[in-house]
Amino acid sequence: MRGSGEAQALLESSAAMPTDDILEILRLIIRSEPLDILHQRVADTIARSYGVRRVTVGTFDDRTGTFVPRALHGYPPERAVAIMNHSFTLERMKADLKPHLRIGRTCYYVRMEDQTTSYDDSMDYIMNPELVDTPRQSESDWHELDYMDFIMTDRLGNWVGWIEVDDPADRKVPSRECVDGIQMMADLCSVAFENAKAYDVAIGAVADSQAYLEFIVHDIGGKISPLSYFLTSIISKETSEERRAINADNAVTTISSMKSLVENIQKYSEIRASLALPRHRYDLKEVLALCSRSVKRKHPDRELNIKIQSTEGPCYAAADELVFDVFVNLLDHSVHSSPTAGANIEIQVEEGHSAITVRIEDHGKGIPDSKKDQVFKRLAWRPDGEEEADLGLSIVALLVERYSGLVSVTDRVQGDHSLGSRFEVSLPKALSSAD
Repeated sequence: MRGSGEAQALLESSAAMPTDDILEILRLIIRSEPLDILHQRVADTIARSYGVRRVTVGTFDDRTGTFVPRALHGYPPERAVAIMNHSFTLERMKADLKPHLRIGRTCYYVRMEDQTTSYDDSMDYIMNPELVDTPRQSESDWHELDYMDFIMTDRLGNWVGWIEVDDPADRKVPSRECVDGIQMMADLCSVAFENAKAYDVAIGAVADSQAYLEFIVHDIGGKISPLSYFLTSIISKETSEERRAINADNAVTTISSMKSLVENIQKYSEIRASLALPRHRYDLKEVLALCSRSVKRKHPDRELNIKIQSTEGPCYAAADELVFDVFVNLLDHSVHSSPTAGANIEIQVEEGHSAITVRIEDHGKGIPDSKKDQVFKRLAWRPDGEEEADLGLSIVALLVERYSGLVSVTDRVQGDHSLGSRFEVSLPKALSSAD
């Protein structure tokens, strides 16, 4: 972790920031809050301290290899949702922030006149489109298309995030004192983010280790006694042929369950430890068709009726080859939650402006409201009365986060969880052959 000595040197380099805000950021460096709270606190503090109407804070995502917005200040909810789905490659960031635009150590002022490349997502940041074609009246005026980025770097100089001033409240180019103050805050925040990230990794590793131990002791260990009973019964001379056949099937089922659990633990661990694979276009209609056939083969003793409804044409999402695991695990959950020999599952695929949304509805036992906020958490919730946890849903959550998507669960019939669940996955839309 980066220490307080480095922060003190930064502190002494400028007196532009109010004392209360300096202390607040130093508290962030010590860090006792989750990263999402840290991001939002930074955005709000800059807006309050420097008279900025709209602020964006973003960081580098190791899983996707892109820069993504993490917190916003001053944007209405519907615009904020669109912005939070953006992602930027390092190449695009550096192409936009050319060296001659640098006005501070890591501060870049990009004027409307300097922008030579247009992007579809740029308009999401524009709150006053009627001012876009209005010429700048003087050099001190802020234009609607202007923005100012303060790059956060790690100790090796790598870009790890940015703070963006999108709209000064007085519609004037920030003063040198203001720029120096936000620059110092960006430096302090880079220390805080690096410490917070290291803290999260350490806590996550401990939590995962404890969870893996629980799965080994409880889930796998709990199967040893019944497996031993089935095998002993099979070789016993006192066991009838009919009972031997039944217990042989039970033994095979138990071994298969243990194998599946071990494979899921291994897969979860590998996904957590691995870097994201390059993203490509995947037609989710084709992915779901393949996953449906795979799940049917996996459960030959079940009568599975899986229906897929969608609009015409392909529905391309940006993902990697592990996207199949997302939907196999969701379909598996729906099959296991059905109390009968058969299972009816309805799937809907919708193409939106910036995302592809998949809804999977089942007629199983559902998830109580008190558990819905836990089901996708790290190494997922163990349902009441169940012998083992549904690790598959944790894998779903991990992968969807990896793709910068969203996943949620509600009741199939609103207000009655016992009539089944509705899982909804939204993945960023792929606009080209390689995203």
